[in-house]
Amino acid sequence: MLVQTSEAPLKAKKPTQKPRKKPQTPAAPAANFWETPGELSVDEWFELNSRDDGCRYELIDGSLTVSPAPPAQHQWIGDRLRRFLEDAAPEELMAITATGLLLDARPGVIPDVMVVERQPIRNGAQLIDPEWVHIVVEIVSRSTTAMDRIIKPAKYAQAGIPHFWRVEMEPFRGQGSDELPVIFTYALDENGEYQLIHRVATGTTVDLTEPFKFRVDPEALSRI
Repeated sequence: MLVQTSEAPLKAKKPTQKPRKKPQTPAAPAANFWETPGELSVDEWFELNSRDDGCRYELIDGSLTVSPAPPAQHQWIGDRLRRFLEDAAPEELMAITATGLLLDARPGVIPDVMVVERQPIRNGAQLIDPEWVHIVVEIVSRSTTAMDRIIKPAKYAQAGIPHFWRVEMEPFRGQGSDELPVIFTYALDENGEYQLIHRVATGTTVDLTEPFKFRVDPEALSRI
């Protein structure tokens, strides 16, 4: 039913037209940090890792990963292991920490500890070629678990590094009754894959003969 009212009908108002915005000139793209997108030169890699943020910048197969500064215990274990390896290594080898390792002749990773041939360092080499490496060591951190346990060992094996060690300093799956830290030593087999040679928990020791004589003693590493 229609209802009459005394009110005058409302007239529709024309929509208010907003002034058109002038098209803006697109901003010039910011200069890429990399000279070649997707790749990093050795100089750029040095520049990244010379920052004061304490982070490690690594590249694997072109993917850039950033790791926070390692905790104090991590650094302590790495420094002690480097010293023990340096004392045990023959004159032609030396142990170093936090030094860049090339992968596929390009910027790569920064292992926690490496035992390398001494002569290239004497000759002024700033980066390490995998051919000079006899042992590479990763100390597992919470922020780099997958990298240290899976990704980096695969790349080290692909590069032909004969010995890989992994140090577990925090509880891990499969730890069982082993007391931390636990050191795993691997050797490259004829198929280019790492095979577990020793699993050494704190409270036990193992005497190695390859690549040189060395006593693996996790308790000595962690003793502060």
